[in-house]
Amino acid sequence: MATIQLTGDNVKSRIWWMTWVERNEIIGRIVQDDVGRCQIWPAGPHWSPMKSFAAFTFDSPETAAAEVELYFRGR
Repeated sequence: MATIQLTGDNVKSRIWWMTWVERNEIIGRIVQDDVGRCQIWPAGPHWSPMKSFAAFTFDSPETAAAEVELYFRGR
């Protein structure tokens, strides 16, 4: 099971942190650009398997997080 939780950054309003709930680990962040597109930046030990996400943009932070959740459910 993989549940990804989004938490807004305390300082920058266009950044959300992704936490893998079952492991209580931050696995990356989502950064929204000036036109509203979101990009995933993996972090921590999960960087290597998730690095391909950096090549894609998403319509919303929720859409990006859903893709990450699907990815981890398949692992």
